[in-house]
Amino acid sequence: MERDLRNILNDWEYDEEDNVRFLTGDDGRDIMQIRQPLGIEQYDLDGRPDGYHPDGGNDFLDVYLKSEAAAGEQDLVLDDDAFHLLQTEGILYYQRYLALFQVGYYDRVARDTEHNLNICALLERRYPGTDRYEMLQYRPYIRRMNAISLAMLKLADDDNESAMEELRKGREDIETLPPVPTPIFEFEKIRSLQHLAQVQKQVQEDLHSRKDNPEDEIRGFRERLAEELGKAVDSEDYERAARLRDRLNDLD
Repeated sequence: MERDLRNILNDWEYDEEDNVRFLTGDDGRDIMQIRQPLGIEQYDLDGRPDGYHPDGGNDFLDVYLKSEAAAGEQDLVLDDDAFHLLQTEGILYYQRYLALFQVGYYDRVARDTEHNLNICALLERRYPGTDRYEMLQYRPYIRRMNAISLAMLKLADDDNESAMEELRKGREDIETLPPVPTPIFEFEKIRSLQHLAQVQKQVQEDLHSRKDNPEDEIRGFRERLAEELGKAVDSEDYERAARLRDRLNDLD
């Protein structure tokens, strides 16, 4: 039935500075909603962002990985329909992890970027069509977002050395990616390497600054812990929230 959405939109007026909220769906699903100027986007936080579960798997990547494992010694060859299903799924995950990155949910960004990296790897192995380049050309960008998210999680745990290692591994992986014959791949590779190098520099400078100013280091660390605690509570990750709360209490 056709409906006018004005009342729904009026209940949540658009605010560019506060346009994301997290809630539990009617069936218990964890949901993220984003208020846009002309509407509301909704994402499931687990599984496919649109909530769809293909027969035989949690998502199409899961379905085709199971098919690959079942093929055994026979080579699995993905057809054009499989490629388009995986490409569409990758776009959905991209839209969700981009929104999650902007609000600092780096654990979920790391998970979603890993999903799309696995799609790229599967297409590289099992889809012979040149259309695969449409997905593979963004591999440097996906790996960059993955590396930064993993590094941010390490920084939140005050594990600076591991954060630097995640950034280093990200750059190394991007540098050794198989080439893709598109201008976008070359652009994304150069830009991603430069961006990761800048983040490494910022982290290193921040570490030196903290050594010179121990009070600022403690204050900054406490602020990051409090921020991560709030996110853990919002996402109902109570085990992590308890650990973060204990660490905050230790600083008092």
